[in-house]
Amino acid sequence: MEALIDLFWSKYRDLQSAVDKDDPAKVLLLDRQLDPLLEAIFQHEGADQASIQAQFQFALDLLKEEADDSGCVHRNGHLLQTLVERYLAPQLGRAATVRAAGETGSIAVFESNPNAVLDTVLFDRIPERIMVVAPGYRIFYSNETNALRFGQTKEKLLGRHFADLVGVYHFQRDLREPIDRCLLGESLSLTYAEQREEGTVVVRCRMSPCFSNTSTQVGALVVIQEMPDRRRPRPSN
Repeated sequence: MEALIDLFWSKYRDLQSAVDKDDPAKVLLLDRQLDPLLEAIFQHEGADQASIQAQFQFALDLLKEEADDSGCVHRNGHLLQTLVERYLAPQLGRAATVRAAGETGSIAVFESNPNAVLDTVLFDRIPERIMVVAPGYRIFYSNETNALRFGQTKEKLLGRHFADLVGVYHFQRDLREPIDRCLLGESLSLTYAEQREEGTVVVRCRMSPCFSNTSTQVGALVVIQEMPDRRRPRPSN
């Protein structure tokens, strides 16, 4: 796996150099060589933690490298979904955990442990909105609840920039620094109010490092709990 990934990045750098030198023939040649390499990397089913970890890390590096190319973001989002479905979706022995989460206030699942493992089965059963934000602020995972909030399927959100979903101003002012801290390993929470058509909504946002089942940090787990504003209005003078 490491040899395939090293070969990909070597040819990828050659491709970038050919683009800079405006050499269309070499660009076409290298592009044709990269496609089967990319396919081989993502189609390989890792039999050990090292191989699986290498695949996830490669996916994160590729997502960050091509974050400004919308076409590549869509493709890389699909590739990320492939890894998630292969390694993380078919998790067994979680039925009791899922049932407990559904019965006891789901956000408490993340309170007792500062780090979380990406468990798609569990997360899709939780009524709160959940996202995993990868380095580069791209969406690595979304649960069903969060996707419905935006009127999209989960797959459509993969690879999108986090700021596209929460608003650029809100992202830059309130959320970028906490996401950065979380990506560095810190767990934190913040509460803020949002003005919507139906009135004021209080949003509690819990962030913690999120890991694959191979102990690779894949991003920041963002759990969003929305509540009605129960603050009493100040009496007018």
